[in-house]
Amino acid sequence: MPMEISRDPRATLMRDKYFTMRPKPLERWVWGQGLPASAERVFWYHWDLGAQNGTWCSQVPLRAVARECCLDPATVTRAYQLLKRLGLLRREDPGRDPRNPFQQATAVTEVRLPKEVVTGLAREPNRRAGKAPENAESTAPAALAPTAALALRAPAASAPNREESRQIFARLSAGERSRFATASAHRRTTLEFDADTRLAPEERGHVLVTLESLSRARPATAAAAAVAVAPSGPRRLTALEVLKVEKGLRTLAEARMEQPSAGLLGEVVFAAEEGALAKYPVPLALNIALKKIREGAWSSPHRMPPDWSLRRALPVPCSAAVRI
Repeated sequence: MPMEISRDPRATLMRDKYFTMRPKPLERWVWGQGLPASAERVFWYHWDLGAQNGTWCSQVPLRAVARECCLDPATVTRAYQLLKRLGLLRREDPGRDPRNPFQQATAVTEVRLPKEVVTGLAREPNRRAGKAPENAESTAPAALAPTAALALRAPAASAPNREESRQIFARLSAGERSRFATASAHRRTTLEFDADTRLAPEERGHVLVTLESLSRARPATAAAAAVAVAPSGPRRLTALEVLKVEKGLRTLAEARMEQPSAGLLGEVVFAAEEGALAKYPVPLALNIALKKIREGAWSSPHRMPPDWSLRRALPVPCSAAVRI
């Protein structure tokens, strides 16, 4: 019997082959728009590519998209027009191909989320971990600490009142309190307790239940949600923003009848990310840089490390799309 199961082609497909994962909230929204099947194919094709490379952008020739989606190139063009109107795709023309000046370069396509999906994300249920068996303590791996096993399942107990809950959280150590604040800020449902924690199993279960309720709570404002997902450290330009800088430099170089400088592109990106232009919004920072270059007033950032390298594939959260 086990040999028959292992030879089941359905199991082989799920275990060994590539497959796609479509977020349910977005999939339901797409279904509700009544899109043609061709437009859905094109959208999910670019969604998969963007999810795989982490930038939500892809650069694929139109004929290659038509071939992969089993569609006619004219049908793909109409699908692009419809998806752009719905705010599901954004396509950026990079201009002439630097390797072949007599033809256009392949457009960069970014998948977007409609505003309705973004505003409703907090109301959608999150994925849950599989239910642990009743003898989870005996089947847990030896390397798994008892406190980590408690994070997999919260003990069933009657909910304490407000005063009892306050006393439970007062007995958390400084390290446990810091980890709880971090977990609640990032909407996590697990917490690592100290090996010598002062909380009983039922009290630890109450802390985990509190974390779970906080993870499902909707942010009070859109600004609070933005702070929760704001990346730490210096900002990073997206692939489309780097492409905009590259196009601007190419246009200036063509006007002067000279070759564009690859080092100049890195200087502008560094200045906008970590240099003197980082205090401005990205569009304004890029416009300032291009204006200085056009007027001959640009100078290399003095804090730019000599081994700094340009990052062209940058993962960024997908923002709400603006309807055209």
